[in-house]
Amino acid sequence: MSSFFTLPASQRKRKREDRNAIRASKKRGVAIDDGKRDRDSIQRRGREEDQSISGSDSDDDENIGKPAEVESSDESSSSSDEAETAADRRRKLAERYLDNIRAEVDEVGFDAAEIDRDLIAERLKEDVDESKGRIFRQVASKLDFSTALHAFFRADTQTTTSIAIHYPYVYTVSKDRTLIKWELAKHGLHCSSTANGASGVSRRAPRPIGGKPKNIKFVRGLREVPGNKERQGHSGNILKVAVSPSGKYAVTGGADRKMIIWDAETLTPLKTFTHHRDAVSGLSFARQISKNSSGEQLFSGSFDRTIKTWSLSSAGHAYVETLFGHQDNVTSVASMATDQCVSVGARDRTARLWKIIDETQLVFRGGSSKHAEYHDNSLDCVAVIPPAHFVTGSDSGSLSLWSMHKKKPLYTIPLAHGLDPIPPLDELSPEVDRDTAAHNSRFLRRMPRWITALAAVPGTDIVLSGSWDGWIRAWKVSEDKKIISPLGPVGADPCSLPSASSSLQMQQTLILDGVSDHDAMALDAQREQETERKKEPEPLMKGVVNDIAVFERRPESSKPDQDFTSTKSKSSRLSNKIESNFPDSQSCGLCIVAALGKEHRLGRWKCFANNRYDGPSSQGRNGAVVFEVSFLDTSADDKHEMAQTISNGM
Repeated sequence: MSSFFTLPASQRKRKREDRNAIRASKKRGVAIDDGKRDRDSIQRRGREEDQSISGSDSDDDENIGKPAEVESSDESSSSSDEAETAADRRRKLAERYLDNIRAEVDEVGFDAAEIDRDLIAERLKEDVDESKGRIFRQVASKLDFSTALHAFFRADTQTTTSIAIHYPYVYTVSKDRTLIKWELAKHGLHCSSTANGASGVSRRAPRPIGGKPKNIKFVRGLREVPGNKERQGHSGNILKVAVSPSGKYAVTGGADRKMIIWDAETLTPLKTFTHHRDAVSGLSFARQISKNSSGEQLFSGSFDRTIKTWSLSSAGHAYVETLFGHQDNVTSVASMATDQCVSVGARDRTARLWKIIDETQLVFRGGSSKHAEYHDNSLDCVAVIPPAHFVTGSDSGSLSLWSMHKKKPLYTIPLAHGLDPIPPLDELSPEVDRDTAAHNSRFLRRMPRWITALAAVPGTDIVLSGSWDGWIRAWKVSEDKKIISPLGPVGADPCSLPSASSSLQMQQTLILDGVSDHDAMALDAQREQETERKKEPEPLMKGVVNDIAVFERRPESSKPDQDFTSTKSKSSRLSNKIESNFPDSQSCGLCIVAALGKEHRLGRWKCFANNRYDGPSSQGRNGAVVFEVSFLDTSADDKHEMAQTISNGM
């Protein structure tokens, strides 16, 4: 039995319906005359045949006498157009556009003011990218830390516990409830002159600092505020200070559980918060304004094991929320990005990355390996390298580099600031006989200097650390952000100081097993230690470095209030573009400010008394020190090569 699906394709045809049998009308109730419709179709078909005949005759007349080559060329061009890809067509359009631009520039010229505006826009974009952590500049090897100039400044206060910078002002706090506002020198370094160093390398010879920072205002203890019946201020030690990115507010936190918002210009207390239940030990501002808040975002850490977020604005200062997770005192907080911060929890040996929007935290567990000579008991300091890295310092003197994508440190430098010397025998033992004193102290060993302060230069590969060895040490983060390497102390030749490895070797020689034959060895080791201590150079800073603040000095021409719209010649624009490609021209250098004290900011675990004993770091001082670090001079050959490249591109 055959069907539609079993028939061959040639027979599988549907019958057309007889349209003449269909009665249809365009208007309701009006019938169409079939004879009239047939006549119209026949007339229309006849007209179309006449037009086609006339068109074919005209085409034949035009093609008469046309060579075959033209026909073949038309066919080849059409085939080539079909073979051309979209990328080829875009390339041709781009070349045509560039040709038109060149012709227009040759005919009309270009506007120097417009080019300057484009350069300013590019610079502003770089600043935004730098603030968000999108830029990572390798400038550590081009900085001359050994020839850094320094100047001490202080007031009649106790231990300086913290320091903050908003150029040109510096804010310091101390344990005697004092907040001081200083003004830095306008021109710390002038980068015009050069001199040849001892190694034959052309170095930039900085001119002296134009004076110590000037004391502008200070506030101590409680203070009466107009319009307020209660006296505002700190009633205990001030442990931390921070300045908002806008420079409008200065915030202090103290052992009295208070966090006070100050007017940065007049040092007038605006608001006092008592939300924390213990001492406020850490403060950090986010570098960008949060999208979820109309004000500037502030993070605060406390001994009550919590971290709180705040919003500061001209409309009002408000508490936002509390973050829980640490099992011990929060000793330091650093802002990673907007709505993100990193904190360390002292003896819980964890660093935590807080994501406010996601309401999550990443836990990074510290601690040295079981084979390490010294083990980490607490994490005390943290500094961030946006967007995904940070550095921590521990009480074992180790410096660790972390990534938010890995739970263990990427790289660790043990004994970053060396080992603390053992005091003389006459202070260790009341015995008059030195042999007996050496026998009583044979089990003593040198202890590491823990990291007391950390700071990182935003957008660069530079990390600074401080302890009580008398030096601020600079470290370089590798390009892949996996290794930390030492750059040496700031303001001293690194070759003149003993390294951490040599200190460790000396310490290993002092570990004795209690046998009487080693008593003489202990005495010899004590004498060798005293001899080497006398050979060490005098430390630059005497005391504990409780805090470090750093900023990058920019040339005067890069300030936003400078008028860049003036017309410049092509040669001046070329020279400016050449200078902008070298870091020492883009920035005059680094300004590092460190807070010094005879005691640690959180307690009296390490104290320096005058005339305790002769040796490095035997005496302490309260105050602060400012360093001016310049860039090494770039060779003329490199600038000439850069000039050729830029001129060819223009």
